Amino acid sequence: MAKIRMEKLQAGKMAKEALLLTKTLVEKHGPRLVGSEACTKTAIDLQDELSKHCDSTQADRFPLNPGAFLGWIKLMVVLYPLALAFLWFKLPLISFLLSLAGVLTMVFEFFLYRELLDPFFPAATGVNVHGVIEPEKEVRQTVIFSGHHDSARVFNFYAKNPKLYIFKVMGALGSFLALFIIALGWTLLGLSSGTLFTPGLPSGVSLVMLLFFTLMIPVVANLWFFASNEGTPGAGDNLISCAMAVQLSRYFSRNKDNGIPLLHTRLIFASFDGEEAGLRGARAFYAKYKDQLLTTPAWNFNVDCPYFAKDLFFLTSDINGSVKLSQEMATKCVTIARSMGFEAKSQPIAFLTGGTDAAEAAKIGIHAVSLMAMPWETNEVGAVYHTPRDLPESIEPQVVEETLSIAIRFIEQTDAAATQTHSA
Repeated sequence: MAKIRMEKLQAGKMAKEALLLTKTLVEKHGPRLVGSEACTKTAIDLQDELSKHCDSTQADRFPLNPGAFLGWIKLMVVLYPLALAFLWFKLPLISFLLSLAGVLTMVFEFFLYRELLDPFFPAATGVNVHGVIEPEKEVRQTVIFSGHHDSARVFNFYAKNPKLYIFKVMGALGSFLALFIIALGWTLLGLSSGTLFTPGLPSGVSLVMLLFFTLMIPVVANLWFFASNEGTPGAGDNLISCAMAVQLSRYFSRNKDNGIPLLHTRLIFASFDGEEAGLRGARAFYAKYKDQLLTTPAWNFNVDCPYFAKDLFFLTSDINGSVKLSQEMATKCVTIARSMGFEAKSQPIAFLTGGTDAAEAAKIGIHAVSLMAMPWETNEVGAVYHTPRDLPESIEPQVVEETLSIAIRFIEQTDAAATQTHSA
């Protein structure tokens, strides 16, 4: 009981320090869109903090095209009236090809996070930073604790009337997909009749469809204003996680100095850039260090959007469900959380909610999970997530305490298991 009380006191102090660092960096640098001077300076400040506790630190610059990730949205807005016009002119094949281009762009850029449009957008430079604490004895495994320091662009649909978010988005995307399906159907109908044109005059049903798609132009056009050019303060999404990495590096460094080091676990505390531009920073990091990381078993404890303790969960899939994360690791983390009296569960990521940096770790064979602690109901998410209200005071201190406690115990148990396995 005394040990549990001491752990809570220590985690509480660490949480206060993490929140203070988050507040300091937000006030000092403001919004941190990837490639901006503010984002780069934040990365360097985090490296400086990590250098106080780690055996070594590294800053890695990488190229990216940040506008590409959400670029598909405006492309669809442009393609929709063009595709519709060709339907009115009885040229469904051209309409189908235009709408197909929009659908494929959406699938590759957003559903799968592939770099399809990147060559067509301005280049920028991102900065990843990480620190390393070596174990006392030989390295038998690696644990990467990660977050991202870049902040998101303000999502106007969340910032204003969040309850209408799902209707605005699904109404626009649904209209585009419906147009694509109709264009495909009419193309096949025309080809079956030996022509590339829609045969005959529009029937009553066809005319109603065309009028409906025409009336939906303003709904689709509204997507042009989905994301602002301004960045959020990004305290909970996701600077607090980087501040927690600093606190964890301090914790394990002090343990090492006090004669209770980890024996066989190398710790990497990573702060990624470009997460809000399609996980580009994490992708660059794992591409660069893949061979080094996979020489021993590795785990990635990623944290993203920790706002409320009651909503704490571990992801078992990522990038709209297209990437599988570690159910074994998620189950272990949930067990640890519950053993400490915390509410926690594991679950797959919801479709159309995007992805986290853990996906890039999982892609190269690392056991990975993402701890998140936020509701997915639109009216609640819209209160803070991707809005100017994403400030340090929007983060519940308890969830920071719990995240730190779970991470510490996971790392210590993992190191103990490795020691026992090799000494048996």
